[in-house]
Amino acid sequence: MSRIPQETVDQIIQQADIVEVVGDFVTLKKKGQNMWAPCPFHHEKSPSFSVSPAKGIYKCFGCGKAGNSLQFIMDIEGIGYVDALKYLARKYAIAIEEEVTPELTQAQSEKESQYILSNFAKDYFHDILLNHEQGKSIGLPYFKDRGLAMPTIQRFELGYSLEAWDGLTAKALAQGFQLEFLESTGLTIRKEDKKYDRFRARVMFPIHNLSGRVVGFGGRTLKSNDKTPKYVNSPESEIYHKSDVLYGMYQAKQAIRSQDLCYLVEGYLDVLSLSQGGIENVVASSGTSLTEGQIKLIGRYTKNITVLYDGDAAGIKASLRGIDLILEGGLNVNVVLFPDKEDPDSYIRKVGDTAFKKYIDTNAKDFISFKTELLSQEAEHNPVKKAEAIREIISSISKIPDSIKRAVFLQRCSVIFGIEEQVLLTEYNKLMKQERPKPASPTIPTTEPELTPQPEDEVAADDAILLHHEREVLRLLVNYSAHQLPEGEPFLPYLLAQLEDIDFKIPIHARLITLFQEVVKQSSLVSPDYFINYPDGEIRQEAISLLTDKFELSENWETHQIFVPRETDMLQFAADTAVLRLKWRNVQQMIKENAELLKTEKDFPEIMKIMTLIKTLQQYEVEIGAQLGVVVVR
Repeated sequence: MSRIPQETVDQIIQQADIVEVVGDFVTLKKKGQNMWAPCPFHHEKSPSFSVSPAKGIYKCFGCGKAGNSLQFIMDIEGIGYVDALKYLARKYAIAIEEEVTPELTQAQSEKESQYILSNFAKDYFHDILLNHEQGKSIGLPYFKDRGLAMPTIQRFELGYSLEAWDGLTAKALAQGFQLEFLESTGLTIRKEDKKYDRFRARVMFPIHNLSGRVVGFGGRTLKSNDKTPKYVNSPESEIYHKSDVLYGMYQAKQAIRSQDLCYLVEGYLDVLSLSQGGIENVVASSGTSLTEGQIKLIGRYTKNITVLYDGDAAGIKASLRGIDLILEGGLNVNVVLFPDKEDPDSYIRKVGDTAFKKYIDTNAKDFISFKTELLSQEAEHNPVKKAEAIREIISSISKIPDSIKRAVFLQRCSVIFGIEEQVLLTEYNKLMKQERPKPASPTIPTTEPELTPQPEDEVAADDAILLHHEREVLRLLVNYSAHQLPEGEPFLPYLLAQLEDIDFKIPIHARLITLFQEVVKQSSLVSPDYFINYPDGEIRQEAISLLTDKFELSENWETHQIFVPRETDMLQFAADTAVLRLKWRNVQQMIKENAELLKTEKDFPEIMKIMTLIKTLQQYEVEIGAQLGVVVVR
């Protein structure tokens, strides 16, 4: 294995701006001191995902995901610690000189090996296109005939595969790549003792993930042979999941975010021609039906999608069903239909960039209106078809989460079909009643849900108060370990000194306290960054959770001359109170435990001993309660 020097790790973490890193994947909006967005890790309508630029961390108050820039890349890309560091190093142009260990020569993980091999294949195909005789005489002329200029060819890293059985396979094996990875990526097919390239004599379209790494390929034949499939695509692999990938998203994501709109087309060439024509916020489903994963991917950058349909009635009808998923995801959908036998690629080459942009601006219709008009024309003189069309449109409207939008579309549907709105509402309510799930009988789950364990999960429900008080003490430690009290005494050793006789019951809390006790031996002032960037993921996650507040103090308070004391102005009082509350709860817990022992104890001397202890504990409870201003009634 290899190790990145600590000074390089520190440089990467310091330069990685949390807003820039997260902003590559979701659209952040400022609210107060923090930035907010719908969480990219789980489906939600209202933003609960918070990014703190000042602290350099993110936290979702819905699913609990939290971390710094490095953790975000690990979570969103599904990669390890070292790969996430390399990702950020590439983003911020930081050179990495890895310290080599003997294990470096061993095989890398299958996933990383597939990435490396896919990148090699991409470079190989691209080089063939530009420098090999077959590429220059067959592949390059095809792209130029389709109107693609060299900057577009370079930007999307297009290529050509040789008309040879094992051109890529032989080259890769000669370079030291293993056959097992050539097979697992789908680049090579092996049957019995024969091995040959999947892609032969085809123009090649590399498919990138969000970070720009190649995960698969699409290959188009240039032969007019009915027995040869027009397109061949990479199979599913460890790095390539078709349902979660959109062609061109890597190149388009910034334009989608800045324009708050995504154009959705069907094919590779549609993306290439529109992007070259200045419409860079365009992606393709690559001939597959839309999936929830693809819709969620678009939703990270915008809530507005315009689908550009080919002028093919059969194709439109096949696509209508998939677009209901977009509505269900809470996105706004417009539709543009091109003239018969035209697609986005052919039409932009026919009319030019300016006329094309004008056409899509003029002809864009919201999806429900488009579908209503389309089906109403077909069913105009057929009552049965008209009823079926109305039910189908109501079904689409029912997918929309926003109740106001649903009402507006039902009104429009009523006008277009010439039917009373109340009839549509009745049908809508009937449909919703049918789709409403029936209450299930309680069952005992056979497996535990796959959720990230939270500290609350480790405590009995009736002892949540203890959890709260332990967290409050730790929250003060994590947030203010670099602060001093008004008299100049460091806050960290002051608070730790009061906790010497307290045992924390929650395992992760106990680990954090031990860590603080070790850290304070080296320094009495410790920055929160120490915990945000701590190597142990569980410690890091809990510390970041303690650093994050769901609510902020509004700036309007000071605007209206209402001054609220800040916690930093009363740290000693906050610490004393938090420790007293934790001690009070611990005493109450000990009273409860000993009272339970008393119920089953038979030995008289032991009973007297327990009763004496309970009396002493009750006295402590009263004394601590008095300090907290709480009256204990027994």
